Amino acid sequence: MTTAFVLSGGGIRGPLQVGALRSLLEHDIKPDFFVGTSAGAINSGFMAARGPGLDAIPELEAAWRKGTKDVVYPGNAFTIAWRALTGEDSAFPSEGMRQLIEDNLPAGITTFGQLKCPAYLTAADLISRRLYLFGEDPTAPLVDGIMASSSIPVYQDPVDYHDLQLVDGGVVASVPCSVAMDKGADVIYAVNVSHGTESLPRVSGILNILMRTIDTFIGQSLFNDLVRAEADPRVALHHIHITDFSHLPFNDFDHIDEMFVAGKAAADRYLEAPAPLDVQLAADMAPARAVPGVREYIPPSTR
Repeated sequence: MTTAFVLSGGGIRGPLQVGALRSLLEHDIKPDFFVGTSAGAINSGFMAARGPGLDAIPELEAAWRKGTKDVVYPGNAFTIAWRALTGEDSAFPSEGMRQLIEDNLPAGITTFGQLKCPAYLTAADLISRRLYLFGEDPTAPLVDGIMASSSIPVYQDPVDYHDLQLVDGGVVASVPCSVAMDKGADVIYAVNVSHGTESLPRVSGILNILMRTIDTFIGQSLFNDLVRAEADPRVALHHIHITDFSHLPFNDFDHIDEMFVAGKAAADRYLEAPAPLDVQLAADMAPARAVPGVREYIPPSTR
């Protein structure tokens, strides 16, 4: 059996995954490799560099505690306005985040080939509009891969990498389970602190509608992956969806330790009675409603 941990995007809610990782490892569930995007790429890269054991969790927790607003999102409304007026590519500079990642990786671990456990990190290219995957070339620089996968468009600069303009892989695939399946995993633990399969309350307000529209677009990749895994009897996909702190502002770093606890508790609850994917889907995903004059259409790629 080949086991993969797939860690979703989630921004500031990445510490929830750290708590879930502690739970999985305490239950003696260890991955053969990681797949990560955005915040999940940070956690995947750090764990793969140290080795997927419980002794790595305190170090990862310590790294998250160093991620303050002044380090990751420095400045204020005036500096953001100035950056916009002067043609910068993001609201915040990225140097602090890059330095934070570099400072917290083990000494001597600079490329994907030096990882103690394989990790595959996704990034989206704004030029070709395609998804790219770090981790197959052992010479690829680890920090560039983590930064590319976790650079949130508008908030942080795209990463220029060999004529690609790379941003957060969650733009295309927020929970990249298909990567794990393509790499031969038959047991997948997807720790999802991003979009899920549940129905959401009605939304109102221009910005809220815009954000929900983007979420709807991004969420399709998760549905595709869940349907693919459900149709493959060789794959056991455990979708651990953690919704705590879902309304936390993107730059609120005041709840890191609380999220460690909440993430562990959520994973502990799931592991008390792990649900097969078909059961999980039936429980979580609202059935299509019968509506006069219109019906749900399932694209061929997800059938």
